[in-house]
Amino acid sequence: MKYIIPIIILSLFLFGCKADKDETTSSTTELEGTWKTACYTEDNYTFINTPTFAGNTLTLTDEKHSDTSCATDYRLLEESHTFAMGDANKITITLGSTFKRTPQSSSAVTNYNNSSKCGHSGWELNTAKTCSFGDDAGATIYCLYELSGTTLYIECNNSAQPTSIDKTSTRNIFTKQ
Repeated sequence: MKYIIPIIILSLFLFGCKADKDETTSSTTELEGTWKTACYTEDNYTFINTPTFAGNTLTLTDEKHSDTSCATDYRLLEESHTFAMGDANKITITLGSTFKRTPQSSSAVTNYNNSSKCGHSGWELNTAKTCSFGDDAGATIYCLYELSGTTLYIECNNSAQPTSIDKTSTRNIFTKQ
């Protein structure tokens, strides 16, 4: 009889630990799939970002447009990184070593050739070239996320773990596809 209270406390502790483990597992799978931002404006261009989480791989597609409605393609970036889930909705992303850049307009082709973008010449319309992340390859990006139904809010920083998310910035709001 004197062991009943310790057994109950131990059972609650063990069940509590199991629940925490299940939550960590579910947070990994709750991000699985493809997410997408709405069209947003930055530096006189518009963008749509599409991350896809699969296993421990994060594939990012970054569309840059030269109009205000994301209808006129300028260029496309495709990146692949690894990620790890942490406690309390934290994600650590490790940058890959290369990415693909595709000019999707004649002005992008001209700009890329004039500046030898990524050290390449001979850029052609809608033809991808592999670029290097250089010294940033393997760098760590720290992210904090919050999930609300089919909406993912995420804030990332390359020097410190974010402690809050700017939910007013379209670039931080993703919808499950």
